[in-house]
Amino acid sequence: MTAVIVVLHAEDVALEFVSVLRDHADQDVLVVVGQARASVTLPAGLSLRERLELLGPMVEPGGNTAELPVPSDVAALLGEAPGEIWTHSPADHRIRRARFGWIVSRAVAPFSPSPASSPSSPTVTCSVGDNPFLQTIPGTATAITAAEAEAKIDFINRRAGELLRSRVADRLVTTDRVPAVERFFTVSAVQANRLYALISSLGDDAAVADDPWEFGRSAYEAARLDATAAWTARWCSPQDGPIVEVGACQGELTRRLAGKGYRVQATEPNVGFRARLAERAEPGVEVLPDSLEDLADHGERQAAAYLLVEMLYYDQDLTLLDRLPTDLVLIALETGQLNERVWPWLREQSTWRVAERVELAPPTLESVCDGLAYLRKRGSRGLVLARAGWRR
Repeated sequence: MTAVIVVLHAEDVALEFVSVLRDHADQDVLVVVGQARASVTLPAGLSLRERLELLGPMVEPGGNTAELPVPSDVAALLGEAPGEIWTHSPADHRIRRARFGWIVSRAVAPFSPSPASSPSSPTVTCSVGDNPFLQTIPGTATAITAAEAEAKIDFINRRAGELLRSRVADRLVTTDRVPAVERFFTVSAVQANRLYALISSLGDDAAVADDPWEFGRSAYEAARLDATAAWTARWCSPQDGPIVEVGACQGELTRRLAGKGYRVQATEPNVGFRARLAERAEPGVEVLPDSLEDLADHGERQAAAYLLVEMLYYDQDLTLLDRLPTDLVLIALETGQLNERVWPWLREQSTWRVAERVELAPPTLESVCDGLAYLRKRGSRGLVLARAGWRR
């Protein structure tokens, strides 16, 4: 069977898959370029430089905004028996490459992204790629030779030199994106789905997997959520009235609050997360589609407290808090974001006073995706904001 390298941009073969070409020097290798929606065969018997040169006409320094191919488009380019497949990591920090790697996994093994999906689905082998925040455990790591490094460098300088000064962060070729050790790992379709959801945490695609942040599986997350629920209980009781939880995701904190007797108005604008939240909602929980902006603009949901727990990562305008119909706002966020965004805003306003600061969870290193990768969980600190003049 033909070995296939499926990349978003033609230069990616030189950047990340030279060792694959070496390991298949005596076989034809099919390269599928998603951006161009085209393919080229690199014949056996050619030198590395000669093979890479066949990709030169397909390098396009621009073109980072075109719509990505859908899985059926990729499947058509792969053909009926694609053989061994290499592609981008669904957890690549360059989000278009991550999405393309995820699309390839769906093209190879179409499936419904539900908890019942089988982990025994067909697999693809992914380049670890670029991700400063997530360490993926490689199944193989291969050092390239000095001659292979020279071939990489020569191809980039001659055929993709514009990318060495690209203003598009995802396309910019930096030293660390020309690795001397090429690392790969194998994933099932289900694992690819989870990795892509994790790296898409600030976008709608985060909901393609059930519980992408592992709130229901992680010991760290369970301890953080337990501490957050107990912290809420110190500041308002179920008898004080309903509480609004903004950005409730799939409801792990909601469930804890409902278990303490609170009437919770849980808002979640992401359609996928909201559907799971509604499906699993406890008695006393009302599920709403509102965003923070909606809640502030409408001003209709009077509450004992508004909870903004780990959700101020989306560049929301913090002056929206002034229009929330409550005298008590509980914010939980990692320390860096508090220091960069929340504290400067607090110092410049007079509507709110800080009634408490508390550490809810310290930073920790934790494995994710069943040990396929690990990352630093950044911890969570809580701020209680009381409207000026409010007293307990």
